[in-house]
Amino acid sequence: MTTAVQPQYAPAPPPKKSHTLRNILIGVLVLFFLLVGGCMAIVGMAANEVDKSIKKGESEAGGTENPIAITVGKPFEVRGLNYQDGWGLKNAFGSMEVTKLRVENNRKDSDAALVEIKVWKGKEVVAMADCSTNMLQPGTVAKLDCISTDKLPRKYSKVTINDSF
Repeated sequence: MTTAVQPQYAPAPPPKKSHTLRNILIGVLVLFFLLVGGCMAIVGMAANEVDKSIKKGESEAGGTENPIAITVGKPFEVRGLNYQDGWGLKNAFGSMEVTKLRVENNRKDSDAALVEIKVWKGKEVVAMADCSTNMLQPGTVAKLDCISTDKLPRKYSKVTINDSF
Protein backbone atom coordinates (compact mmCIF):
# COMPACT_ATOMS: atom_id res chain seq x y z
CA MET A 1 0.00 0.00 0.00
CA THR A 2 1.31 3.17 -0.96
CA THR A 3 0.41 6.26 0.78
CA ALA A 4 0.00 9.25 -1.16
CA VAL A 5 2.05 12.11 0.06
CA GLN A 6 0.12 15.20 0.39
CA PRO A 7 1.88 18.27 -0.88
CA GLN A 8 2.67 20.72 1.87
CA TYR A 9 1.76 24.28 1.20
CA ALA A 10 3.26 27.21 3.09
CA PRO A 11 0.74 28.87 5.37
CA ALA A 12 -0.68 32.10 4.10
CA PRO A 13 1.03 35.17 5.60
CA PRO A 14 -1.05 36.97 8.22
CA PRO A 15 -2.87 40.01 6.90
CA LYS A 16 -0.96 43.28 7.30
CA LYS A 17 -2.22 45.43 10.15
CA SER A 18 -3.25 48.98 9.37
CA HIS A 19 -1.43 51.56 11.58
CA THR A 20 -3.40 54.53 10.31
CA LEU A 21 -5.19 55.24 13.60
CA ARG A 22 -1.96 54.98 15.59
CA ASN A 23 -0.15 57.33 13.19
CA ILE A 24 -2.97 59.88 13.35
CA LEU A 25 -2.94 59.80 17.17
CA ILE A 26 0.85 60.26 17.25
CA GLY A 27 0.56 63.19 14.83
CA VAL A 28 -2.17 64.84 16.91
CA LEU A 29 -0.11 64.43 20.10
CA VAL A 30 2.99 65.91 18.45
CA LEU A 31 0.96 68.89 17.18
CA PHE A 32 -0.60 69.36 20.64
CA PHE A 33 2.80 69.44 22.37
CA LEU A 34 4.19 71.83 19.76
CA LEU A 35 1.18 74.13 20.20
CA VAL A 36 1.41 74.08 24.01
CA GLY A 37 5.17 74.64 23.90
CA GLY A 38 4.75 77.54 21.48
CA CYS A 39 2.09 79.16 23.66
CA MET A 40 4.29 78.78 26.73
CA ALA A 41 7.20 80.40 24.90
CA ILE A 42 5.02 83.36 23.82
CA VAL A 43 3.63 83.83 27.34
CA GLY A 44 7.15 83.61 28.78
CA MET A 45 8.47 86.26 26.38
CA ALA A 46 5.53 88.56 27.15
CA ALA A 47 6.04 88.13 30.90
CA ASN A 48 9.73 88.96 30.48
CA GLU A 49 8.88 92.19 28.61
CA VAL A 50 6.35 93.20 31.28
CA ASP A 51 8.93 92.51 34.00
CA LYS A 52 11.51 94.68 32.21
CA SER A 53 8.98 97.49 31.84
CA ILE A 54 8.00 97.33 35.52
CA LYS A 55 11.62 97.37 36.66
CA LYS A 56 12.35 100.34 34.38
CA GLY A 57 9.34 102.22 35.80
CA GLU A 58 10.38 101.46 39.38
CA SER A 59 13.84 102.96 38.91
CA GLU A 60 12.80 106.10 37.00
CA ALA A 61 12.58 109.36 38.97
CA GLY A 62 9.22 109.23 40.75
CA GLY A 63 8.93 105.47 40.28
CA THR A 64 8.04 103.16 43.18
CA GLU A 65 11.70 102.65 44.10
CA ASN A 66 12.92 106.19 43.37
CA PRO A 67 10.83 108.93 45.05
CA ILE A 68 11.55 112.56 44.18
CA ALA A 69 11.73 115.42 46.66
CA ILE A 70 9.02 118.06 46.26
CA THR A 71 8.36 121.42 47.90
CA VAL A 72 4.97 122.08 49.46
CA GLY A 73 3.03 124.57 47.36
CA LYS A 74 5.37 124.38 44.33
CA PRO A 75 4.62 122.68 41.00
CA PHE A 76 6.44 119.48 40.03
CA GLU A 77 6.39 116.77 37.34
CA VAL A 78 6.45 113.00 37.66
CA ARG A 79 6.82 111.02 34.43
CA GLY A 80 4.51 113.14 32.30
CA LEU A 81 2.03 114.07 35.03
CA ASN A 82 2.34 117.76 35.89
CA TYR A 83 1.24 118.69 39.41
CA GLN A 84 0.20 122.33 39.81
CA ASP A 85 1.25 124.90 42.39
CA GLY A 86 -0.83 126.04 45.34
CA TRP A 87 -1.15 122.68 47.09
CA GLY A 88 -0.51 122.16 50.80
CA LEU A 89 -0.32 119.87 53.81
CA LYS A 90 -2.20 120.36 57.06
CA ASN A 91 -3.66 118.41 59.98
CA ALA A 92 -7.39 117.94 59.85
CA PHE A 93 -9.42 115.70 62.14
CA GLY A 94 -6.26 114.16 63.57
CA SER A 95 -4.61 113.17 60.29
CA MET A 96 -2.58 114.72 57.51
CA GLU A 97 -4.60 116.28 54.72
CA VAL A 98 -3.23 117.07 51.25
CA THR A 99 -5.07 120.15 49.99
CA LYS A 100 -5.65 121.53 46.49
CA LEU A 101 -3.31 119.05 44.75
CA ARG A 102 -4.19 119.08 41.06
CA VAL A 103 -2.56 117.19 38.19
CA GLU A 104 -2.53 117.49 34.40
CA ASN A 105 -1.98 114.41 32.27
CA ASN A 106 0.68 115.32 29.70
CA ARG A 107 1.31 111.71 28.71
CA LYS A 108 0.37 110.43 25.25
CA ASP A 109 -2.28 108.04 26.60
CA SER A 110 -5.05 108.11 29.17
CA ASP A 111 -3.77 107.38 32.64
CA ALA A 112 -4.58 107.87 36.31
CA ALA A 113 -2.40 109.33 39.03
CA LEU A 114 -1.73 106.79 41.81
CA VAL A 115 0.94 108.23 44.10
CA GLU A 116 2.30 108.18 47.64
CA ILE A 117 3.29 111.44 49.31
CA LYS A 118 5.69 110.84 52.20
CA VAL A 119 6.77 113.29 54.90
CA TRP A 120 10.24 112.59 56.27
CA LYS A 121 12.09 113.47 59.45
CA GLY A 122 15.68 112.56 58.65
CA LYS A 123 15.63 108.98 57.34
CA GLU A 124 12.24 108.14 58.84
CA VAL A 125 8.87 108.42 57.11
CA VAL A 126 6.67 110.11 59.72
CA ALA A 127 3.51 110.58 57.65
CA MET A 128 2.20 109.25 54.37
CA ALA A 129 -0.80 109.87 52.12
CA ASP A 130 -2.09 107.78 49.21
CA CYS A 131 -3.48 109.95 46.42
CA SER A 132 -5.32 109.07 43.22
CA THR A 133 -7.47 110.27 40.34
CA ASN A 134 -9.79 108.57 37.91
CA MET A 135 -8.52 107.93 34.38
CA LEU A 136 -7.47 111.20 32.73
CA GLN A 137 -7.41 111.85 29.01
CA PRO A 138 -4.25 113.62 27.76
CA GLY A 139 -4.46 117.34 28.58
CA THR A 140 -7.06 116.82 31.33
CA VAL A 141 -6.63 118.41 34.79
CA ALA A 142 -8.12 116.84 37.94
CA LYS A 143 -7.92 117.18 41.72
CA LEU A 144 -6.36 114.25 43.54
CA ASP A 145 -8.22 112.46 46.32
CA CYS A 146 -5.80 111.75 49.18
CA ILE A 147 -6.17 109.53 52.23
CA SER A 148 -3.93 109.45 55.28
CA THR A 149 -4.25 108.16 58.82
CA ASP A 150 -0.96 109.73 59.92
CA LYS A 151 -0.61 113.00 61.80
CA LEU A 152 1.50 115.68 60.10
CA PRO A 153 4.41 116.58 62.42
CA ARG A 154 5.16 120.23 63.14
CA LYS A 155 8.71 119.84 61.86
CA TYR A 156 9.95 117.62 59.05
CA SER A 157 12.98 117.57 56.76
CA LYS A 158 11.50 116.76 53.35
CA VAL A 159 8.47 115.65 51.36
CA THR A 160 8.68 113.09 48.55
CA ILE A 161 6.34 111.65 45.95
CA ASN A 162 6.43 108.40 44.01
CA ASP A 163 4.09 106.26 41.93
CA SER A 164 2.27 103.65 44.00
CA PHE A 165 2.90 100.94 41.36
